[in-house]
Amino acid sequence: MVYPPVQYNVVPVAASAEVTQLFVSKLAVKQGDAVAAGKLLAEVSGQPLFALPGAVPAFRDLKPDSTGPDVAELQDALAGLGHGIGKDDKGTYGPGTAAAVSAFYRGLGYPVPTTGATTQQAVDTAQKAVDTGKQAVDDLTERKKAGSAQPSAATTPPPVQQPSPPGDLDQQLANAKKQLATDQAALARAKAANGPMVPAAHVLFLPTLPATVTAVSGAVGSPVSGTLLSLTSGGLTATGQITPSQAAGVQPGMGVELLAEDTNITVPGTVTEVGAPTSTPPAGRVITLGGAAGGKGVSDGGAAPNGQPGQPNGQPGGPSYVPLTITPNTPLPAAMSGKNVRLTVLKAKAGAPVSAVPIAAVSTDAAGRTSVTRVDPAGNRTTVLVTTGVSADGLVAVTPAQGANLKVGDQVVVGK
Repeated sequence: MVYPPVQYNVVPVAASAEVTQLFVSKLAVKQGDAVAAGKLLAEVSGQPLFALPGAVPAFRDLKPDSTGPDVAELQDALAGLGHGIGKDDKGTYGPGTAAAVSAFYRGLGYPVPTTGATTQQAVDTAQKAVDTGKQAVDDLTERKKAGSAQPSAATTPPPVQQPSPPGDLDQQLANAKKQLATDQAALARAKAANGPMVPAAHVLFLPTLPATVTAVSGAVGSPVSGTLLSLTSGGLTATGQITPSQAAGVQPGMGVELLAEDTNITVPGTVTEVGAPTSTPPAGRVITLGGAAGGKGVSDGGAAPNGQPGQPNGQPGGPSYVPLTITPNTPLPAAMSGKNVRLTVLKAKAGAPVSAVPIAAVSTDAAGRTSVTRVDPAGNRTTVLVTTGVSADGLVAVTPAQGANLKVGDQVVVGK
């Protein structure tokens, strides 16, 4: 079975309340394409969908004044694409990050998303309050200056008792300055929360890039229903399945050939591990990015052919088999993903004469240890742990474990 160790199923969601229907307006990738950081994958209802490196999935819109590890990974991704964040602190979405986001969207060829009319209205309202406050301070300052001007002695009339003006001018000016400072702080907060943003519906954060497109489930003009794209990160993995009796003749280091019979593609490789017998089907993880569950959900499950959810990991799924971990000599092509392929273990030649027993005489216990059962002339049976080697013509080379007694001419039980 060939499958991705991690498969990401991309389920697009609406980027704003103005989008009433999701349909594919552009596809920028096809099956087998490599996905690099910042690459446009598709356009859904006019909104871009792109990939950036990051371990934290996009679970919210990233906008001015946001803080957290997801902001930090956005900043790192933008910096990796040549868009610096200026003097912004790591993990804080400030003016430098906003400028980097704007530059990225312009390079992608799309309008820069903004936080919208609500935050802009808050800025406008706060600005009007600041303008009014400045005018009040200026007026009171002028009044104070005018009141403190002293006329010349020749024209000074006799003092006349005047009633005190309502309120104290100094106190009024102090209050006006205090209110202006409050309004200016409110304007700064409103501006900090307003500006360019990255909607969660636009970005796919993937821990490892480049990734590979393993499936495209839509076409331009078609409505979006479920998974639109499937991506794998970290290459494809192959796990062979052989019977316990076949496992007696297989050991790490042996060469193998993987054959996809539908395409006749053959990939050479090497057995890197012979596992213990199990009935759990081989599977990787499937992570769903997007979807209706909160709009940005993540879920795990077993991987199955064609990217469909399979049997969860750890659940028995059939007869017992021995898993072989295969390391291909070259990366497995995307066309093999999710397919059962034919596995051929290539026999090696022994460099010197070896002791051999019938393959059917070798048994494997639950811990993966191999052994044969020796019968002495009196009919007594003894289990002898062995290490298997090359096999041919129904025989397999065996080496007794340290301290075990097995020599040429001993009789062994076949089919125990």
